[in-house]
Amino acid sequence: MTYRTLLVHVDNSRQCHARLEFAVDFARRLPAHLTGIYLPFHPPGFPDVTRSAGAGLPPPPAPESDTERLARAEQMFRDICRRQAVSHEWLTPLYDESSEMRTHARYADLVIVGQQDRNDAETSPAVGFVESTVLGGGRPVLILPYAGKLPQAFNNVLLAWDGGREAARAAADAMPLLTAAKTVHVMHVGRGNHPDDLGPIPGLDIGMFFARHGINVEVTPERGTKDVSVAETLLSRAADMNIDLIVMGGYGHSRMQEWVLGGVTRTLLETMTVPVLMSH
Repeated sequence: MTYRTLLVHVDNSRQCHARLEFAVDFARRLPAHLTGIYLPFHPPGFPDVTRSAGAGLPPPPAPESDTERLARAEQMFRDICRRQAVSHEWLTPLYDESSEMRTHARYADLVIVGQQDRNDAETSPAVGFVESTVLGGGRPVLILPYAGKLPQAFNNVLLAWDGGREAARAAADAMPLLTAAKTVHVMHVGRGNHPDDLGPIPGLDIGMFFARHGINVEVTPERGTKDVSVAETLLSRAADMNIDLIVMGGYGHSRMQEWVLGGVTRTLLETMTVPVLMSH
């Protein structure tokens, strides 16, 4: 098993160039076909043109037109793909941002997006964009942090394991990355005094599963007390072990057309310091 089709979100944010360089290099090494998808973006607070006109007020001037922004993003994407001779295509849906992203995610083996940066509105074309992609796309999503330098390879991987469906799905979806890694650390983080049903050494069974695939695996049980502390423990261990990638299940659900994340998932998305692969 490997990834043959990648979908990468392209925007006009500060981090997009680094995201594209990573995605194109990743596609070249697999090799895989890379699809770039650019979604409409409307700055927060930008008034509706018809309402502004009705009020007798002209809309505020934009530094660039939508056409210029789109052209600049497409040029960047195509230039990087051509430079590395990667098979690619370009998509520019005109409809609901999150819905289009979820739809096109289903035609890819892996989706690549950027972490939302609250200091750069361009990183999120719609409210709950990353959450919607993770929980509703039906494909593994690789989220790249907006801060720091992206790794060139995922040699040292940390799998967050709780024995749940989402974690099992993430482990299976990440197999191409896990088999290529030098070491995979399986870390089970229990929640306080709640009893585990994963045996005396939580994570040992999934560790044996990986070992049968020829993966160099280490199992490290940990304990936590709350959802937030679980996320903090994962990030702390990732820093201590120089982890290149965290693999974990994405927990949450849809409620009244809103994507509601579990505590660990939400905290990781907000505070991640290394790339995270999530599956739901």
